[in-house]
Amino acid sequence: MQTYPIILGTAGHIDHGKTSLVRALTGIDTDRLKEEKARGITIELGFAHLDVGGKRFGLVDVPGHERFLRAMVAGAAGVDVVILVVAADEGVMPQTREHLDICELLGIRRGVIALTKCDLVDDGMRELADDDVRRALAGGFLERAKIIPVSAVTNAGLDALREELVRLAGELPARTADGVFRLPLDRVFSMKGFGTVVTGTVLGGRVRVGDDVCALPEGPVAKVRGIQVHGEPVTEARAGMRAAVNLGGTPRDELARGRVLAHPDALEATHLLDARLRYLSTSKGPLGRRSRAIFHHATAQILGTIVLVDRDELRPGDDALVQLHLDEPVAALPGDRFVARGFVPQEHHGTTIGGGEILRVHAPKVRRSSTEAASALRRIAAADPTERVALEVRAAGPAAVTRATLGARLGLAPTTIDLALNRLSQTGELLRDGDAYLHAEPLAHLEATAAGALDTFHAAEPHREGMPREELRSRLPRALPPRLFEAMVAQLARKGSIVAVRDIVRRAKHTPPQHASDLGPLGEPLLARFAAWGLEPPRPQELPATLGAPEPQVRAALDVLLRKARLVRIRPDYVVATEALATLRERLRAFLVERREITPQDWKALSGVSRKFGIPLAEHFDAEKLTLRIGDLRRLR
Repeated sequence: MQTYPIILGTAGHIDHGKTSLVRALTGIDTDRLKEEKARGITIELGFAHLDVGGKRFGLVDVPGHERFLRAMVAGAAGVDVVILVVAADEGVMPQTREHLDICELLGIRRGVIALTKCDLVDDGMRELADDDVRRALAGGFLERAKIIPVSAVTNAGLDALREELVRLAGELPARTADGVFRLPLDRVFSMKGFGTVVTGTVLGGRVRVGDDVCALPEGPVAKVRGIQVHGEPVTEARAGMRAAVNLGGTPRDELARGRVLAHPDALEATHLLDARLRYLSTSKGPLGRRSRAIFHHATAQILGTIVLVDRDELRPGDDALVQLHLDEPVAALPGDRFVARGFVPQEHHGTTIGGGEILRVHAPKVRRSSTEAASALRRIAAADPTERVALEVRAAGPAAVTRATLGARLGLAPTTIDLALNRLSQTGELLRDGDAYLHAEPLAHLEATAAGALDTFHAAEPHREGMPREELRSRLPRALPPRLFEAMVAQLARKGSIVAVRDIVRRAKHTPPQHASDLGPLGEPLLARFAAWGLEPPRPQELPATLGAPEPQVRAALDVLLRKARLVRIRPDYVVATEALATLRERLRAFLVERREITPQDWKALSGVSRKFGIPLAEHFDAEKLTLRIGDLRRLR
């Protein structure tokens, strides 16, 4: 039996024989609720499997009644091949047309039509039904699909239907298990002796027994205790499989249909989605710039607003770029499909108004239609994986982005993301530091801002050697990570734009003063004061008042002493005499040689200073590689 997963779905009007057909094909009754048995209709999703031609199909039987359309959309998510069921004694009906629209909006492109209940009609009636179906399919994705007359009572036509399913399965492109694991929940229940069980179609990636998972948009972390695929225990379920997952440590009432099972931190839920929307031609009027709708994504149903990005009005039958502002977060990825439903029945008696493809998640908010926003979305829609990675990093601006975040927002295979990041880093489009990436466009803006800040600083205080690193960093966006700030400074230094020495940064064209005599008589008196203060001096900003001298002269003298290494800057607001620091360093070294390690209490006694000064001094020796911190203890490196 081929293990390649194939999801087969049914669609069609209420009471056209979908469940009976599934039972005749598979021997499995998918009506499982008492109410379904009593009323003779499918209310919830039903599941079965079909083994034929060396292939296994996971079969999803969906309800046809308009009231249960949410379940229909949930069942259609992830379907590879659809059986459109039309009863020969009734022909095409309202839900037939709406189900067709939904299947096309969800990206289903292969299917077959089962003309059911053929045992109830004569040849003439069957031909009329066949013509009715062909007219309904004209111009759609099933226009050239086979129509096979069948009967669930006599089993007529079932072999031909099975053969066509095998043929269609052979046309399907290969499905991989790369990317982010996602399983939208369509059922949640408890089983005695097992606990909480959830079911759904794995949309991407894979999950194994023993994995930690969580149910997004919010939910506790649970352990996968067991997995079943088509009723058989397995150790792994992957993309395209119908799976039941037994979760340990999660009560049933903390889960519900619509949530998405994923590995912790692998996926991010969001309220804002950029998308391409197809507005159905059956809609009664144009869609305004901001329109409320009900959104269906996988098994979730959420209220929200459609915001047109590239126009002020959308006519029936047209496509447009939109942003979806959802009332609740959804765990989606680019490439996912969605359906939008309104609140007023349309021409075909349903409420489906359109749907389409998600282009970007965690999108920047669009408040009004604009050429710029539309252009950005068009570029995203046409981008290949490498450009898509570049655009996502650029959109992050100075905040940069990590590889893990790219995976959670793009859903691409890890190898694809790594290949793109390496290529973009080699071409210089991305600046990399560890696992963080900054795009060249915001980087260029940051570099220009930094250079401008230094030029302004030198013009105002030409006597000073340069600007402290931390002060320069404070002039840049807070979102810039510290390590990328240092990487940017290093890159500017390599370009020859700046000079960075210890904690001072200056423009390369700036010539710092060389002699203390150029800066007035404060150098030696200031050094004497620092020697007297030892390891507990006042803050630099307090020195002018303490010395009774003008602030520019004090700053100039302080810069000279720092440049000549007579003083050491421990932190931006903490400077000590070099001799005092050297004395403490030797005492610390001798203590560690003798005792091997030092506790916080020992350090306080050895340094003779309060926590205010003791902590930065200890961290300074860590940075010097003199000491190594292990928990609360420090040892000699």
